[in-house]
Amino acid sequence: MGYINDLKDQALATLKGKWGSFVGLTFIFMLLMGIATGATQFGEIFTGSSFRTLAIIMTGSGFLLTILAIPMQYGYYIAYLNSSRQDLPADIGDLFCGYRQFTRVLGTMLLATIIIMAGCFLFVVPGIILAFAYALVPYIMHDHPELSASEILQMSRVMMKGHKMDLFLLYLSFIGWALLCVLTLFIGYFWLEPYMQMTMVKFYEQLRAEFEGVGDEETPLQEEVTPEEEGKQATE
Repeated sequence: MGYINDLKDQALATLKGKWGSFVGLTFIFMLLMGIATGATQFGEIFTGSSFRTLAIIMTGSGFLLTILAIPMQYGYYIAYLNSSRQDLPADIGDLFCGYRQFTRVLGTMLLATIIIMAGCFLFVVPGIILAFAYALVPYIMHDHPELSASEILQMSRVMMKGHKMDLFLLYLSFIGWALLCVLTLFIGYFWLEPYMQMTMVKFYEQLRAEFEGVGDEETPLQEEVTPEEEGKQATE
């Protein structure tokens, strides 16, 4: 637990004096995501009623908005990464940085999501393992604009190999705080979320440091991986 506590201490040190900006960033992000997904939920209310056409329109619109919001989710992660590296408060503009490379961000994030969902359809545990394997995708995409979507996913798998349990324990360490958020009617979530996201950034930076200096001839990114092997390697 010393390793995890060290990462959490680093996150708290980075957030010191910047909490307000990240609480605001989280509120705006959740509000916009709520609007994007709310249309789908609103459409489900009218499913099976005489307002079938309205239900179809609202559900379809909600699905489209949810897809279009994926680059904003990427931007939310990158806002923490940039703040950590520059020692600055959260920049709301980072929330929309993914739209400057819309196709690349959307394609990469969707590919990771589809693979994870495919694992969940088989069994829950493989889906969780896949989610951990691809947890670094947004950060790698930001740091390596030269990589394709498949290469980004592969690099995330390589970096997470042997560290999935570390990430699981890291998430597990926040359960107590999550329970306290319930007692605050989830208001505390706007403080817990920045704490968790910044700790995740510290986790990535530490793994990234371990892989710095690895030559192209040595890195597994050069290996050819078939689609059938994609899910199998991620669970290793």
